[in-house]
Amino acid sequence: MSAQVLYSREATVDVAEFKRVLIESGLGRVRPVNDDARLAALISGANVIVTARLTAAGSPLVGIARGVTDFSWCCYLADLAVSGSMQGHNIGRGLLDETRRQLGRT
Repeated sequence: MSAQVLYSREATVDVAEFKRVLIESGLGRVRPVNDDARLAALISGANVIVTARLTAAGSPLVGIARGVTDFSWCCYLADLAVSGSMQGHNIGRGLLDETRRQLGRT
């Protein structure tokens, strides 16, 4: 992999990007990828979203961690998805590490 991966917390993500990563990761088989309204609700219902984007032109989304947390004690990670072509590059681990960093002492 020649491009670097940028991990960051984002307030929201585009439904089409989220859908694409879910499908490419394999989670599309168990998520409502044919219902954009429900995908939008999944995004808006999360209170922590950490993304992995390539730093190359266009910064495509290649991974996402979507969670619900009380920012005090626990965090339920509802989705951890990495595009199939990017699996095996430790992006899932990077998403988990950045999520922990964003949460602090949870």
